[in-house]
Amino acid sequence: QDTQERLRGSFEGIGIYFDILNNYLTVLSPIEGAPAYEMGLMAGDRIVKIDGRSSIGIKASEVTRRLKGPKGSRVKVTVQREGTEDLLEFEIVRDRIEVPSVPYAFRLQGETGYVKVNRFSSHTSTDLQLALEDLKAQGIERLILDLRGNGGGYLEQAVAVANQFVEKEKLLVYTEGRHGKDREDHFAQNGPVLPPDMPMMVLVDSYSASASEIVAGAIQDYDRGLIVGRTTFGKGLVQKQYRLKNGGAVLLTVARYFTPSDRPIQRPYDNDRESYHTEAHDDYDPNSDPDSTAHKPVYYTKVLHRKVFGSGGITPDVHLEPDTLNAFERRLNRQHFFEFGTRNVVEITREYADFESYLERYKPGRRELVAFKTFLKEQNLAFTDADFRSGQDFIQREIKRQVAHIHWGSREAGRVLVDQDLEVKRALAAFGQAEKLLAERVYYQGRTHVPEQGTDGQIR
Repeated sequence: QDTQERLRGSFEGIGIYFDILNNYLTVLSPIEGAPAYEMGLMAGDRIVKIDGRSSIGIKASEVTRRLKGPKGSRVKVTVQREGTEDLLEFEIVRDRIEVPSVPYAFRLQGETGYVKVNRFSSHTSTDLQLALEDLKAQGIERLILDLRGNGGGYLEQAVAVANQFVEKEKLLVYTEGRHGKDREDHFAQNGPVLPPDMPMMVLVDSYSASASEIVAGAIQDYDRGLIVGRTTFGKGLVQKQYRLKNGGAVLLTVARYFTPSDRPIQRPYDNDRESYHTEAHDDYDPNSDPDSTAHKPVYYTKVLHRKVFGSGGITPDVHLEPDTLNAFERRLNRQHFFEFGTRNVVEITREYADFESYLERYKPGRRELVAFKTFLKEQNLAFTDADFRSGQDFIQREIKRQVAHIHWGSREAGRVLVDQDLEVKRALAAFGQAEKLLAERVYYQGRTHVPEQGTDGQIR
């Protein structure tokens, strides 16, 4: 049931994002338009009772069991709110909650559009098309499609999403079982939503998997845009679901999938399960190691005949080093910034009339840094002055994002996150390469021969 809800992108309940902070069930944010949002629950609220029973010390699994329920049913929650002396009582009617697979899309600096896709659920292609149409109406001239952290979902949704960037009737992906006759081809059924002459980049990382790799692979294979970031996870398997009488199901692997250039994506499963997962995120890319690629089969993109490798995820055209945290920054967690933001949100946002002015003008200064340092000491977190100085930029970014989340909501927090994202800034700086790729693609598209490629990998 949990798997189905995740893939559907919907569930029935009150509609909150939550965490257990210091044994308290804490609302991180209500989902906009959900019953909890309409009833007035706010970020930072502590739910201390559910239907009259204490929820202090509750486990996350129990929260799901007690707050979810059929549409139309009721649940009473008792809330402790910062700055309010008395407990607040809410009786909430549960409803069907739609979790957006495209949480935010907006225009960045200049004429650059940005779209984040979190998962490939049953309505992802529709959500994305609406976002792209809106961005086009705003006059964007280039696009960043962010698939970082997207672990995949429905195959047919991956095909529908890839179709929004690749021309009609192009092969987008095919699957193949144990025998060649089991092959199934998936073609673009419609014309692309994004104009084919608009430069684009796809941001990926080691957590981009499955359906994300289908989309990134199709865009790379047709030289439609640049893949930017780090090599993807390498999950090229298709599962079919067989339901069981007891309400469970078996997910059986029935095929592998291949990109249009015939690349297999599945990373070798040579060792144990733990190694399979940890090796994906160890920052070593075998597709960039000459000793490794010397033994790999070579594939070529469909238009510009660029060299690409298979059997190990999608290798980016532009590699970005991960923005890693130092030891002190890793010890700071969401709880620290959330609690500090809850305490100080009114003071910080008082002088900003709207979110746009906050986004443009606010940067945590000495006052906030001193207050945050004092707060951490109150939390008994051991650190030195040198530790704090080393994490100052990170602290400033997180305070600004968390305050935006508490005061304006998750979409605005996402805008702050992207505005401060170092990988997005590096991608923006590399758009000249995307424009050059597209110009070469336009030149060579429609030619009946494959362009000659030199030993240095450059197009002649």
